[in-house]
Amino acid sequence: MAVTTQVTHDELIITLTGIDALWALKRKLVVSRSIITSAKVFDRKATIRLLRLRLWGSYLPGVVCAGTFSVSKKVGLPQGCRAFMSVYRAKQVLVVTTSGKPAIIGVETPQPEAFAAALSSSAR
Repeated sequence: MAVTTQVTHDELIITLTGIDALWALKRKLVVSRSIITSAKVFDRKATIRLLRLRLWGSYLPGVVCAGTFSVSKKVGLPQGCRAFMSVYRAKQVLVVTTSGKPAIIGVETPQPEAFAAALSSSAR
């Protein structure tokens, strides 16, 4: 897996390389920290339940969920919201909610709790 997550003073930068970029059909996602509303650690299965329809990317149950998806109405976000996912087999996933597009970002990181704490401090 070649997904790197970096938190800078102003941005959250997710970079995908190799096969991961192919699965997700995206190489880089940059999100301003000013639009991040929350950052939490979710169970992988709970994260995938937030999704409804794959728009572009890959989904193989239990193996890979990567790309852009529409969001389930049960989440409580406005209609037409999108989610970007890069989730494989990790038990826990960093889930970032934003006020922009994509509305939800799910990504595997080596220490999801540390990233959630770093991002949550800027969301308040």
